[in-house]
Amino acid sequence: MAKSYYSLDEVLRVAQNHPFYNPDVQFPPHPEDIPQIIQSSDPPNGSNLCRYRIIKKKDIFDVIQKLATDDSLSNTFRYSSYTSVTGGGWSRGVPMLFLTDSAENKRQRETMGAIIKAVGIIEPRDWVVNIHVSGYLYRSLDLLTDALEYAGGTVLCAGSDMSPQMVTDVIQQYRCNCLTGPVTELIKMSHHIASLPTEVREQVKINKIFYTSEPLSRSQHDFLTSTFGSSVAIYSGMGSAEAGLWAVANPQLTGELETDAAEFIYDTRTMHVEILPLSNTKQDNAWIEPVPDNEMGMITLTSLQRLRNSLVRYNSGDIGSLHPLPLTAQAQIPTDVVEHLKLVRVYGRDKRFSFSWNSNYFEYTMVHNLMQSEGYGILQWQIVMRQDQEAGTEYLEIRLLRDRQQAQLISDEELVVKIKWAFLVVTNPGFRVKFVNDVAEFERSSTGRKVVRFVDFR
Repeated sequence: MAKSYYSLDEVLRVAQNHPFYNPDVQFPPHPEDIPQIIQSSDPPNGSNLCRYRIIKKKDIFDVIQKLATDDSLSNTFRYSSYTSVTGGGWSRGVPMLFLTDSAENKRQRETMGAIIKAVGIIEPRDWVVNIHVSGYLYRSLDLLTDALEYAGGTVLCAGSDMSPQMVTDVIQQYRCNCLTGPVTELIKMSHHIASLPTEVREQVKINKIFYTSEPLSRSQHDFLTSTFGSSVAIYSGMGSAEAGLWAVANPQLTGELETDAAEFIYDTRTMHVEILPLSNTKQDNAWIEPVPDNEMGMITLTSLQRLRNSLVRYNSGDIGSLHPLPLTAQAQIPTDVVEHLKLVRVYGRDKRFSFSWNSNYFEYTMVHNLMQSEGYGILQWQIVMRQDQEAGTEYLEIRLLRDRQQAQLISDEELVVKIKWAFLVVTNPGFRVKFVNDVAEFERSSTGRKVVRFVDFR
């Protein structure tokens, strides 16, 4: 029987024979040769991960593009693979494919289903409506369907083509109690349900929500609970095209945080997580030691489930910290599983960057905090920048979707004044705040259909 996960030593032995990590290797090893490689070779730097360089998406993008399009018979990268496309966009029109061994991919979904069940997110009586985006080579609809079915749930795949009213009808007709989807689609769905007459809305009996793809802000969390009731349980999953689904969040076990951070539970047998210092200045990215537990840094992943196309010291782009599971959570998880579980607190994408407009620089963190200000009721926001080359004028448009109940605390006009002040605008014809009524009015990525926070057309 095939293994569900591998040792770190096995992963490193195979990785040294892969073009991701060894530029002298043309193609990944043949699947039939992997057992021999594991037995006969030694990792050049041993099993100490500190000796290995950190890789980023851009480091492997060119290699992936070359391997994914080379149809020669010797190219084992294309053998029996599951294709994952990064959800943030098309990378200048060309989708970035990360290929995983098909059998490894199925086993990863099965083990994640077991974790979802073990931490109490899905039970056999749960009926789930899956509104993840489908099409554009995107993976989340089938990924979450598999994982939640392995956990014991019954899943109805709505995808993204069904209108909110059609999804509402399905929820009512089949007595579905769980809704799963990316944050953008969940807000869109909730916005529709909140607009229904009370007698219709009361027939929607959703008591569980499982969100993915994007962080859930405090204002969005409050909007979901106001729509479905304060007793609705809100869960989440952490994953990517490169790492797959590898962690889940259950605040019912770990407790609610007062910030926009989220705490995810993962199995140390399936993913080796390092938190690396944010102040790294080493040019070769080698011999960087992780920070101690409880300290914040860059989340770096080494998958113990992906052997053929290994993922070793991959910079996820997220900031977080590692923690033990709370004792109250440990007591509610089966003993044969809980000893392998750990908690990673995720604060979101690395926001140590700024953008410029009208000769001024603005920190991403400033904008994020502004949009989450209490009482503003901002559910989704987006900044779109354009430039008129002939006139030399830069335009900045801020698009906002508001919770109209929260919006009673501050009017649209008052909010515009506060935003103008934050962006140092007195009178500028190139600045505009636009209030929208639906997520369809935002610029969204082609694959995951996520609301893109910053769109720069300049």
